[in-house]
Amino acid sequence: MLTADVRGPGTTAPIAVVGLSCRFPGAAHPAEFWQNLMSGTDSVGEVPEGRWEARVAAASGTVGTPVRRGGFIAGTDEFDAGLFGIRWREAEHMDPQQRLLLELAWECLEDAAIETAQVRGRQWGVYVGACADDFRMRYFASGQLDRFGHMGTSRALLAGRVSHQFGLCGPSEVLDTGQSSSLAALHRAVSSLRLGECEAALVAGVNLNLLPDVTDQIQLWGGLSADGRCRTFDEGAGGYVRAEGGGCVVLKPLDAAMRDGDHVYCVIRGSAVNNDGGRAGLGVPSQDAQQAVIEAAHRAAGVTAADVTYVELHGTGTPVGDPVEARAIGEAIGAKRPQGDPVRVGSVKTNIGHLESAAGIAGFIKACLALRHEQLPPSLNYRRSPADLPLDKLNIQVVVRPVEQPCARGEVIGVSSFGMGGTNVHVVLGASPAEDHRAHSAAADTVWCLSGRSREAVRALAGALFHHRFPEDRYSVADVAWTLSHREQQEHRAAVVGGDWAEIREGLTKVVAGHDLAAPASWLQDAAPARTALVGLAGTFAYAGGIADVRERLGQGLRKVPGLPTYRFERETFTGPVHRAAAAPPPEPPAAARRATAQEADCKPPFAEQWARAATGADRRWLIRSLLERELLTVMGEPGEPQLRIDPDDTFRDMGIDSMSLIEFQDRIVTATSLAIPETALFDHPTINELTAHMDAELEATRG
Repeated sequence: MLTADVRGPGTTAPIAVVGLSCRFPGAAHPAEFWQNLMSGTDSVGEVPEGRWEARVAAASGTVGTPVRRGGFIAGTDEFDAGLFGIRWREAEHMDPQQRLLLELAWECLEDAAIETAQVRGRQWGVYVGACADDFRMRYFASGQLDRFGHMGTSRALLAGRVSHQFGLCGPSEVLDTGQSSSLAALHRAVSSLRLGECEAALVAGVNLNLLPDVTDQIQLWGGLSADGRCRTFDEGAGGYVRAEGGGCVVLKPLDAAMRDGDHVYCVIRGSAVNNDGGRAGLGVPSQDAQQAVIEAAHRAAGVTAADVTYVELHGTGTPVGDPVEARAIGEAIGAKRPQGDPVRVGSVKTNIGHLESAAGIAGFIKACLALRHEQLPPSLNYRRSPADLPLDKLNIQVVVRPVEQPCARGEVIGVSSFGMGGTNVHVVLGASPAEDHRAHSAAADTVWCLSGRSREAVRALAGALFHHRFPEDRYSVADVAWTLSHREQQEHRAAVVGGDWAEIREGLTKVVAGHDLAAPASWLQDAAPARTALVGLAGTFAYAGGIADVRERLGQGLRKVPGLPTYRFERETFTGPVHRAAAAPPPEPPAAARRATAQEADCKPPFAEQWARAATGADRRWLIRSLLERELLTVMGEPGEPQLRIDPDDTFRDMGIDSMSLIEFQDRIVTATSLAIPETALFDHPTINELTAHMDAELEATRG
């Protein structure tokens, strides 16, 4: 239960952050990200093997020693296409940034305990900050163009794909303001929510470093750190470190979040955006503009400099950018506070590198977690500021060790992000309203519902839950049960019943071992009617599905638990087109083999003749069905045996085959059989079996 006076006179409606997900260097989820931040982990490292082995074009200019360090995430070529109903060929030609955003959106909704079915058809917005086109460049350089490549490489589809996948009907926008893109997307979402353009929003930032050419270009420009360290506000600051990853948040108006019983990480009090407007050189930041955007955000939030306890810096660690940002904060905040009461600052770029278009969302998620945990993580690589930039006189203090930071009423945290083209964004965050953490009464028996696309996925989730550190002093096992029951329910299921943490953990180990229903051993001796009924309810869920009865049994008054392990994706590898510079030409077959292949093709009878030679009607239909399955798999780009991939009674629509794919399928059928099969035949006979029967009749008619 959240309680607060959420609106003061003259303030704008606050916006709640109710869900988080991220994939940052060294961290696959927010809990791991926070642990790395608090422990002072440096997640910058060497470029992964095989990542930058080839360039799109020969480098020109003097690059010097190629950069081999950065902040990288694992598995950029991996994706759970099956979960999203996306066929192999389409996934192969999708920008990995699109694939990453789909998974981040799924995890973010799960973290907020919001089912995808609940948002389908709703006025939810999607706002994505992005500026990298590495995959698109590599795709066109490959010369291996494919129909799916048009939408798969479209930057607009970074947002559009998420809206389509989850059926979201609000605005769907991709913003590119350079390095400030994702925080600009957040500002746009906040404005849209307050204007009533959407009722809730998914906001994300994404950036993947797939090509060495882009890093070479930045190295020529002179923006990169020579030693692979970002030294924000330090006298040794010499450039930034490129990094990649993505983050996503769910936003709702605070009153709606309170109505829905959401967990609120923090509240967005206000935000502002502006541009340098040519006051400095292109790519050179403006102190006046940065100061102005901070002050505008304070006005929008209804706060003063005295209310600001911490600022998450843009903080690139460049000798040009750092002094400008420090002086802007000094004027906007430091000078308006009592001397000796400095504003604390830090930069996540010292931990994970500069995520460029996703840098803003990385700093924002760090600030959300700081408010939730009431702690400030250290900023790395700082010893002392330059002699000509005395931070003490600017009333600024870099956080160099973990700090306990309870956020008193009215106190706020600021987050800055500045784009190379001059677009500056600042967001002001406050703590969530007070949450009722009164201790629960005696342990209540409950049921945890787990589901996945396979039994392996269910077991993996059970294992993750077993190892998770639950905030047992704040939430009960029933709270977790309620949260899990509001996730997407899938084909394979398992249920764990118990009344306390020990009993639940005992059940989770049983699920990991292969059980679909787990009850405490002690319950076997205690056949109380209520427990017997609960086990029966759990068994019904595990073996027959349906979550409504479980939710009804859980009742009212429970709370959403944040930060739980989310769905364990079952990823496959999609390498995508390889550009010409890296592609080895196929070996030329011997002349004798070429002649044999040509003779075999010449000798193979036309399809109609093969069909006529078949001994029985069943053989003829098998021949047609095999052809159709083979051609359909080619259209979909699916590897493997046809019988393992296609159900001949599934409709083409149910297989996820769009109209353009059907046209390509029809063209391949005509080419292979020389039959005059019109496009409408595939709509009139929408399964492999029905189309087989139709083609068999057509071939019979041609025989007379």
